[in-house]
Amino acid sequence: MILVLSYDAYEQGTDPVISWLLHYEVPFVKVSLHDLINHRASYHIDLKNRDVVINGLSVRDTITTIWHRRFLGAGRTLSFPVGSHAEQLGFEIRTELQDLVSYLELLFRDKTWLTAFHQIKINKLELLDVASQCGLRVPHTQIINNRHDLLAFYLLLDGQLISKPIADVRGSYCHDDGSTYVLLTTTIDAARIAALPEHFFPSLFQEKVAVEFEIRVFYLDGRFFPTAMLLSGPERHIDKKLDSASERVHYVPYQLPPEIEEQLTRLMHSIGLNTGSIDLLKTLGGEYVFIEVNPVGQYLAESVFCHYALDKEIAEWLINHEPA
Repeated sequence: MILVLSYDAYEQGTDPVISWLLHYEVPFVKVSLHDLINHRASYHIDLKNRDVVINGLSVRDTITTIWHRRFLGAGRTLSFPVGSHAEQLGFEIRTELQDLVSYLELLFRDKTWLTAFHQIKINKLELLDVASQCGLRVPHTQIINNRHDLLAFYLLLDGQLISKPIADVRGSYCHDDGSTYVLLTTTIDAARIAALPEHFFPSLFQEKVAVEFEIRVFYLDGRFFPTAMLLSGPERHIDKKLDSASERVHYVPYQLPPEIEEQLTRLMHSIGLNTGSIDLLKTLGGEYVFIEVNPVGQYLAESVFCHYALDKEIAEWLINHEPA
């Protein structure tokens, strides 16, 4: 039986796949993080016998294929009683759940996984290093904590410089006036550098690549589904999230060169991922530059515009990996 681990509520990358599983009448069960802490079912985990028993029935040998998508992220939405210890309580409960889920992954490690828990967390710096070792071009990147070295890097790159978070941050900041601030990739110029203190928190600075267009590649176990994001007009935001909903963006199917596919395959094997959304840049000089891979990136827009039917592809992958 297929086990789907995802959000409790609707999730745009998960529920369309579930619709196909229902269409094919394939047995599956969906479990969310909330199911582990709410009273929807009685369960116990037997460490001695390495078994999971739900409502009196063992599922250790029933589950054969597991699709994990945005399961632990739901922990950020868990609410706790307001009080002086709410922050500490939230931290401890999330830590307890993290260790519980880690053990469940160990218990089911012999199953077929589409993205295991321990492969979700990607270190951006390590990823760029591995991508370079696999033959991919990556932007010149430095971690800097002082204005002197930042200015030197800025001059080395002829002023073509950006900054972005080191980690994969998805948070936001709410201001008292009702405004909300999010972390985005930002252009760094001489005026910004001059305004910085002599020393600051270690930050990621990167070469600003001259882009013809961006490419989002959905990778599924050796298969590539690339989408070129063509932008009408000369203006382009540094962070593509600001252009993604614009009417000036056109999503079209794209064919990667065989050598780039080989290098990306080598990268995905090296980091242990059998699926993910890969971001590339096509430069004005015709080169391909690797930016990042998101193990659980959204894919639905590219799938719809390019008629890839990726929700169907994922469902059929899960079904085809079930024992005969």
